[in-house]
Amino acid sequence: MTTFSSQSVALMPRTSIVADLVKYFAITDSTQNIARDMIQKGEIIARDDGKPAIFAIVADEQTAGRGRLGRAWVSRPGESFLVSFVTLLPKTMVMDEDHNGWLPIIAGLAARDALLVAFREHNSSPMHGEACALKLKWPNDVFLHDCKEGGILTEIVAVPEHDDVVGVVFGIGLNLCVPQEVLPIKMATSLQMHMTALPEAQALRDEIAANIVTGLRSRLYDFMRDYPSNAADLQKEVSGVCWTLGREVNVHPVDGKVVTGTAERIGEDASL
Repeated sequence: MTTFSSQSVALMPRTSIVADLVKYFAITDSTQNIARDMIQKGEIIARDDGKPAIFAIVADEQTAGRGRLGRAWVSRPGESFLVSFVTLLPKTMVMDEDHNGWLPIIAGLAARDALLVAFREHNSSPMHGEACALKLKWPNDVFLHDCKEGGILTEIVAVPEHDDVVGVVFGIGLNLCVPQEVLPIKMATSLQMHMTALPEAQALRDEIAANIVTGLRSRLYDFMRDYPSNAADLQKEVSGVCWTLGREVNVHPVDGKVVTGTAERIGEDASL
């Protein structure tokens, strides 16, 4: 049976109900580092019902948060959603290059769903009408009002003494109430700049995290169950909410080259 610290339950009550474990830190270097260490120590335990276990590592502040391609993620206490969600998934699926590109997209869809549920719960409405549409920018950003509201960093970690499963960490960072003057880039934004009637940041963080845990578990379970014939529905769903499609884009592959063109469609392997 999983146990929770009193502090985790007090600060993340809703998440503590639905997650398999919640670990809270007032300040840490990176929730991703903690998640990686837990996997390597064998502390992430599978569930008995066959559904993916979802552990949540939560921080008020990170001193060395990272985004995609090693970029820094700036955060201050009480302003951001800083949570790493940790799970174990079948190694054959995670290492399958024809399908593993869907994993960060699944996390993005779960994050988007979680925000929409929170908006509905508080009757929160967009301040700027349809311009405040919530979209996903391929491959791993959450966009609001055509600006970056948050990002997702997906990491794969080997599990010692287990050849059949791999640890997967979804680090999700969202700007909840970051003042405009401290946002790191011009194209960044924050929820309180666009949505009315939101609760204070700590309660909102708990609601969003709980919703993500539930959504991730359900979506990953469906993905596992339908593998390897599981791309069509995801492809259709993400195409309907993808900010990138139809736009002129610069793509920066890891080899350092820049590819420029019009984003036309999401491929069956989650490529652009």
